[in-house]
Amino acid sequence: MKKGEETRLRMITVMAAAVEEKGVAATGVTEVLERSGAPRGSLYFHFPGGKDELVEASLRQSAGTLDDLMAGSLGGSPADVIARILEALADRQVASDFTKGCPIATVALETAGTDPLGGVCAEIYADWESSLADLLGDAALATEVFALIEGALLVGRVRRSREPIDAAVRAVRKLLARSPRSDPNTLEAS
Repeated sequence: MKKGEETRLRMITVMAAAVEEKGVAATGVTEVLERSGAPRGSLYFHFPGGKDELVEASLRQSAGTLDDLMAGSLGGSPADVIARILEALADRQVASDFTKGCPIATVALETAGTDPLGGVCAEIYADWESSLADLLGDAALATEVFALIEGALLVGRVRRSREPIDAAVRAVRKLLARSPRSDPNTLEAS
């Protein structure tokens, strides 16, 4: 990887962590440049659209990380896949001392409906929900499961506890066991 590409990637990674922890408005470009070790001119060289373009790139990187997590969790029943995803997200939350949750949620809440970045968040959420629909074979059920996941991450972060995520795993198993598209024999293991 070339030096310029490394600088760009460091800036994206630092921005992703910062906006997940505290949002777009509370994250300054100077902070990102300092934490990434990037020279001042790097921002507009790599991101001609400025901070918003950098935030968008960081959101897309975060989405890719969760896409990889989902792909790496495949195998077994849908309930097992979702349980592994939730376990990984819970572990990530605990390891960060609850400064992390969903890497998109902080920005989504801050920008929903009023900002182009809100559209990026909506697009990412729609992609994740579509992936769940593919896994579950049911779009409506995917919406319910997605809402459980996002809610559990938010409440877990606020309470500084993994119990809401553990509760979501149990709820997903019950929900999928009642689904006519699910095989109840594969949903019991935990």
